[in-house]
Amino acid sequence: MKNVSYAKRGYHYVKNYGVARLGIKMQERLHRNSLEKGYQDWMLARRPGKSEKELQRAHMFVFCPLISIVAPVFRTPELYLREMIESVLEQTYTNLELCLADGSDGDDTSEEIIRSYMRQDNRIRYKKLEHNFGISGNTNEALAMASGEYIGFLDHDDLLEEHALFEIVKWLQTHPDADMVYTDEDKVSFDKSTYFQPHFKPDFNLDLLRSNNYICHFLLVRQSLCEQAGAFRGEFDGAQDYDFILRCVEKASLIGHIPQVLYHWRSHSASTAADPESKAYAYEAGKRAIEAHLKRTGINASVESMENPGFYRVSYALNAAPKVSIVLLDVAKAAALKAFFRAVEENRTYANIEVLVLLDDPEKNKLILNFIKEHRQIPIKVVYCTSACNKFVTFSRLAEKLDSEYLLFLESRIGKVSRGWMEDFLGNAMRPEAGAVGGRIYDSARRYRYGAKVLGLGGLAGDAFAGLRIGYTGYFHKAGLQQNYHAVSGKAMMVNRARFLLAGGFSEDVEDRMKDVDLCLKLERLGFKNIYEPGIVLIEQKYGSGRKKAARPAAAFEKKWKDILLEPDGYYNCNLSLNDTQWRILEDACGT
Repeated sequence: MKNVSYAKRGYHYVKNYGVARLGIKMQERLHRNSLEKGYQDWMLARRPGKSEKELQRAHMFVFCPLISIVAPVFRTPELYLREMIESVLEQTYTNLELCLADGSDGDDTSEEIIRSYMRQDNRIRYKKLEHNFGISGNTNEALAMASGEYIGFLDHDDLLEEHALFEIVKWLQTHPDADMVYTDEDKVSFDKSTYFQPHFKPDFNLDLLRSNNYICHFLLVRQSLCEQAGAFRGEFDGAQDYDFILRCVEKASLIGHIPQVLYHWRSHSASTAADPESKAYAYEAGKRAIEAHLKRTGINASVESMENPGFYRVSYALNAAPKVSIVLLDVAKAAALKAFFRAVEENRTYANIEVLVLLDDPEKNKLILNFIKEHRQIPIKVVYCTSACNKFVTFSRLAEKLDSEYLLFLESRIGKVSRGWMEDFLGNAMRPEAGAVGGRIYDSARRYRYGAKVLGLGGLAGDAFAGLRIGYTGYFHKAGLQQNYHAVSGKAMMVNRARFLLAGGFSEDVEDRMKDVDLCLKLERLGFKNIYEPGIVLIEQKYGSGRKKAARPAAAFEKKWKDILLEPDGYYNCNLSLNDTQWRILEDACGT
């Protein structure tokens, strides 16, 4: 049965995207499987032992909210239903209720099973529905029975870790005003013999949520927020939880994340987890859910489905055509500059731009100057850095005198740019919450080089997907998804000029190699969000030996941002290793 399912998925994928793309997808899955080898032992070793669970059951919290777990039931196989119910009733945090709405029209099997549990445990609330109202309608019926301060959502055949609610309530002790809390999750085979594909999630990340329902399971929502957001909507069936989550986050004040795998999504032949093609309608509903969210929040943008089902890309519309200064800080050769301009002109769909070239010695750069004099297609200005200050400091002082509204910092070795790259930069940079916007740069060998930055990766900060081959999307497709990060690479970074100046420009007291990260952190401190936009793809020209340089110390940066560097990067996950860019499981992880 499983082989038939895989064959069907492969057929649909080849039909839509071709054999080459299927090959890449299979290679990525095999590579991911190799990185996750040993995950089950890792996960099981982190389960609390018998004595620890007894201590959890005896623990008295100061804040002890009633938690209602709601689950719609529809002809659930007996074994799965029993295991789901028991995974709730055996929770080490006991102040809970389980609300079950049964839409198994014409089948009383589920009712008999549930009532047998009700005779043993009075925490179960049950309603046999007149008929099947669909996934949204049935969930709403279960939700109507809930009386808890927080509502948790559980699918009828999935499982909770025994200490799931305990860990959440423990976190709530220091965050009692949280409106939403979610955890990490994995998949489990239908016979519970194999746990696999752990999803280690970031802390709340709005741009990622607009790309994919990464929150999914396990989710708790304050009941008052549920009432404000409204019930599940049948027109989004298949992505009803995505629509509900988007409506909740629009009104939530604090959204928490527990970086532990506390939910197991059962994957069997009839589930979406095993066969994405079986619920193609759900992915269209997901697209409509994002569109509805954008409309409610007054954002002018379009949504398109990506080649991996359930993943989307938002294109933000331009409401003006502001002037952009493309800033080249590292021009070394005239040949590189010529190739850069050729790439820009070949894919030029945005007119209001100028290029600023910073040079340190006019005598040393005669060939570059001659090219600039001959070039007339794009306005070019030359700035000389003849003082003791470097180019970053020189530009920060110059920025006040510019008449452009946006600054685009690029390395000059770019040889190819994606179509519409400038509009993609601007569409994000013009958002009121935007700090720095970064694209992704590949080297001439088509390997990922610069883009999203993870604090602590390989030292102080590293590029999240460095080394990934072009066409590959990495861990849960994150290399190709819009999302927020603490920082993006200054090799391809756009910033609103006024916000650049508000942040103080490039800091003089920070090492050059960390000036981009420093700027991003300053923007974040001012309340702006830094955005990774992978739709912007830039490819370097072949240049030099390509030898990797040893990491240089950056003591000033490290001292300045000591507090934030001591904490795990919330846009990553503390269960993932910082030793390389493979997104592999960390042995001594935060879930321990």
